Amino acid sequence: MNDKLLIELTSCPVCGSDAIGKALDVVDHFSSGEFFPLFDCNRCGFRFTNRFPSEDAIGRYYDSPEYIAHSNTNRGLVNKLYHATREVMVKRKVRLVTAVVQREADESDRPSLADGSVNVTGEPLRLLDMGCGTGHFLHAAKKRGFTVSGIEKGQRAREYAITHFCLDVRDEEGFWDIKRDSYHVVTLWHVLEHLERLNESINQIKEVLTDEGVAIIAVPNHLSYDARFYKDQWAAYDVPRHLWHFTSATLERLLVRHGLVVTGRHALPFDPFYISLLSEKYMKSNPLVRYVRASFVGLISLARSWRDVEQASSIVVIVRKSSKQTP
Repeated sequence: MNDKLLIELTSCPVCGSDAIGKALDVVDHFSSGEFFPLFDCNRCGFRFTNRFPSEDAIGRYYDSPEYIAHSNTNRGLVNKLYHATREVMVKRKVRLVTAVVQREADESDRPSLADGSVNVTGEPLRLLDMGCGTGHFLHAAKKRGFTVSGIEKGQRAREYAITHFCLDVRDEEGFWDIKRDSYHVVTLWHVLEHLERLNESINQIKEVLTDEGVAIIAVPNHLSYDARFYKDQWAAYDVPRHLWHFTSATLERLLVRHGLVVTGRHALPFDPFYISLLSEKYMKSNPLVRYVRASFVGLISLARSWRDVEQASSIVVIVRKSSKQTP
């Protein structure tokens, strides 16, 4: 790739330290076969892809009908498993969002959510899903009573969400046009790691949330058992599409920097199995070994997340604005 289309960072995006160094090289198994270096910050521990394609150049690394997050194809076992678990996970995600806002309602004497997701005035809660893909989560949240909107960069996925589910979905530029205090809930399901304008995006999320609003952010965790087992072959590194590689601690450090506070953590139970199977596929392991070992690694990773959520393959954090902010 033309070096002019690559972005090379000389300091940590989270703490600003220039004490950074290469940790490992990871290959883009999905698209190009190119190698990209991952750097670690020696000060705060944040890991990030370096020398990654700019926003103008990265499109071709997503441009495939096989990109699962934007696809409805059922070709191949990995795709079949992804789509088989998607409906289950969509329901779990909606239940999690509902439980979070219900807890907030209980604390502030808001109306019950039994007849829909409502705010203190009895009107539906407004929910924004960043990187909404083909819109399945938004569709389920809408049926639960939320007033929903989405942001989706991919044209095919965006058009599918609009035409198939009749959803309000805008392209990524629409995100920056949203007014302050527009949403009670903002969700990012495996999206934050894709956003080039990391700090600006976090700040904008804070701006569009109401003062009582909540953000729910899910990211892969490179300190999980499956990440440490597969090392540079771990599928959730997914370079260069994934720019930022979080742990529970580094994600919280980033959020605190922007005046946000983490109030809860959860795990996504199917992720270690899916990521392990995809890692095995990329390693081109024997099919029998592939499924047995992926199941074994996934089970260990899941069990460890039950004991300590900070070891989960994917971490979900519940985020609110800090009460210590000044006007």
